[in-house]
Amino acid sequence: MGQDIKRWYRKFNLDVDAETVKAAIANTTDPEVYTKISLAGPWTPPDVEDLVGKTLTFRNEEHVYTFQFDGIHDVKFGDDGKEPQACYCNVKTLNNEVYFVNFLVPGYEWARQITFIPDLKYGYATIVDAHFGTENSNIDVSREFKFGKLDGEYEEGGEPHDFTDELIGTAIEWKYTERLMTIKHSYFCNLYYTYSALAPGGAWAATNPANYTKVRNGLYIFSFVEERQAGLQGLFLIDLEKVHDIGCFFGVSADHLSSACAGAKGKIASTNTIF
Repeated sequence: MGQDIKRWYRKFNLDVDAETVKAAIANTTDPEVYTKISLAGPWTPPDVEDLVGKTLTFRNEEHVYTFQFDGIHDVKFGDDGKEPQACYCNVKTLNNEVYFVNFLVPGYEWARQITFIPDLKYGYATIVDAHFGTENSNIDVSREFKFGKLDGEYEEGGEPHDFTDELIGTAIEWKYTERLMTIKHSYFCNLYYTYSALAPGGAWAATNPANYTKVRNGLYIFSFVEERQAGLQGLFLIDLEKVHDIGCFFGVSADHLSSACAGAKGKIASTNTIF
């Protein structure tokens, strides 16, 4: 492709004042509103009942969290010995062994999203604990990755979840819905990634902070924050063998909060072009 292709002009000033952000969070409490997203198309797996009736306890050297699943969208979250809180949750899976559990915890001024990814075959798990607001922006997401083990007996052979560089050097073209343009993710280094597309406004590419976690061979957690842009967090569980992912987007604007799941089907692509 020639060098004369139109490039999308990009200049961002999207931050929102703190009181407006907190008001948007306080006013968005209906899951029918904040869990809906246009990216959720045919490759977004449905919520499953596999965990209903189970209580999973996550443990590491610093934290003990409990997850009591009372219904397909009902979890009671126990936070380091505090009284469990009832939360609306989404529970999805690509293989009925590793699950993607996502929910908001009520009562937080800057919101709090918990994404819990337990492996029920080997007994290891990752939690990503996220909220809005950083030292640089009111809308950017700040998050903490917590790796641990589940109480109980599980099969031998797995390894604790941890940060990895195994995705580095890979690029995938992702398709969320038929009507949406293909989005390419280039996982080019351990601290950042680039996403790109041939968008309506022209060729688009942006680089943002990213984290990569290994769950097991061929199964990874990829997460980014759209720093200096919309500030949102994208968090995905990627099955490299199927080239399929499930994930969630966590973001806030002047009038809306989103904590919504979506899935995409992909294909391995060249790392040498933007689309």
